[in-house]
Amino acid sequence: MIFSSIPTTWPTAVLTLLATSLLLRILYRLLFHPLKSFPGPWTHKVTDLPSAWKLSNGEQHSHYHRLAQKYGSVVRVAPNELLFTGPDAWEDIYGYRKGKVMEKSPIFIGVASPMNGYVGVGLARGKEHTRQRKALAPALSKNALYGQEEIIQRHISALLAALRRKIEGGEVANMSDYYSFITFDVIGELSYGEPFGCLAQGSATEWAKSIIHVTVFATYDQAIRRVAGVDTWLRSLLVKAFMPAEVAKWRTLHVVKSKEKTLERLANKSSPNKDVIHHLLSNEDSAKSLSPTEIILNMILFASAGSETTSITLSAWTYLILTHPPVYRRLIAEIRSVCSSPESITVDTVMSSLPYLGATLHEALRLFPPGAVAMQRVVPAGGAVIDGHYVPAGTTVAISPWVAGRSSKNFFAPDRFCPERWLKGENEVFENDRLSASKPFGHGPKKCIGEDLSFLEARLILSHLLWAFEMELCGEEEYRRDNEKWCLDSTPETIRLYQVLLKPNLWVRFREREAL
Repeated sequence: MIFSSIPTTWPTAVLTLLATSLLLRILYRLLFHPLKSFPGPWTHKVTDLPSAWKLSNGEQHSHYHRLAQKYGSVVRVAPNELLFTGPDAWEDIYGYRKGKVMEKSPIFIGVASPMNGYVGVGLARGKEHTRQRKALAPALSKNALYGQEEIIQRHISALLAALRRKIEGGEVANMSDYYSFITFDVIGELSYGEPFGCLAQGSATEWAKSIIHVTVFATYDQAIRRVAGVDTWLRSLLVKAFMPAEVAKWRTLHVVKSKEKTLERLANKSSPNKDVIHHLLSNEDSAKSLSPTEIILNMILFASAGSETTSITLSAWTYLILTHPPVYRRLIAEIRSVCSSPESITVDTVMSSLPYLGATLHEALRLFPPGAVAMQRVVPAGGAVIDGHYVPAGTTVAISPWVAGRSSKNFFAPDRFCPERWLKGENEVFENDRLSASKPFGHGPKKCIGEDLSFLEARLILSHLLWAFEMELCGEEEYRRDNEKWCLDSTPETIRLYQVLLKPNLWVRFREREAL
């Protein structure tokens, strides 16, 4: 008789225990957790599920933006995570801090996952990161990049030729694609000494198609880590269950292609090409500091991050200037007055003599930061003061470049495209803008190592386009629906973010400039 009651009471006892445990955890996180006083939705305070869900759907940027609008410059977006938007928080979280630095959260997963016990610069920590960054710096220094001008100019000529073929055929161009073609070809030659062939064939190569899937894979994995932990059996189970097979396949292709091309280039030490690997091998400190596996991992990162991010910037910029005619006309006037011929469009000219072009790029990057995902760090032992708030050790903290760049606390008319806000003294309504809140390439010792390359490449490409062509967005219904996905009034909802922004199509009609 005693044991006959077990089948009915045992499940009840287990369920009661689980329910009690869950209730106690919820009460702790709401009433007793060290972050209890920070504002945020109660659902986010008790579980990571809402943030993980929005991340996996590509909606983290728009969701966090709404939370910041409602709750202010610091929001509790998960039980143990705070989101900041103030400009001072950039230095407090990512800057050169005395004592212990804030390392990347273990749930962060980069483009290049660990390989054979090694990590690339994107995931490296502490002295490991310093060593790799120092080794890679000569290859991406301004001097090295200026020496590569001929390569970039050659690919720009190929882009202009492709667009002229569109003009001759009476066709329009999807510039989201063409910007991907040129940036991927450029990074191929800068990295390995040979282009990837996108412009030559007029379409994305198989390798180029894989790039965006790498960041989608990383985003899904990060969302899973938020709820299942790192290196747990549950995380492995959920990856197998929910990771789209197509995404995993394309990611594997990118890793395999990058590895093959890197090993091939490393074996060809006598190559005359002054590419990234040339600089790594010819610099004695770099050659000694990086193992072949570390070089492979970093080349996996360069091939993806060095192409798609710049392509996003170029696409956003093009939409913005073509929907703001006064800005477009002023740019045309600046470029064509400073540059008398295509040959006069040089690195020196575009980097030093075109201030309005620079302002439009900064404004496009504020509104459409390519890597707009919140960049998580962990507060070290002893805690830290971030933007005036004491935050205990072990807390995950982050800034989303999208949220900070579109905050009304940082910018006047934050959802308007106003390049003049970057030109000091031009318009007094922008005098109180906190320009330092917009940091699309990150900040501090771990900011994007390819920032100089991205700016240099973008300025050269855009200067040539403005000098050579007249441009307009296609107004036909079949094209307009795509183009309007870039609209500033709707982009929080129409653009998805998987570590980088997924670009909508951008249909542009070109014609030769009217007066040469």
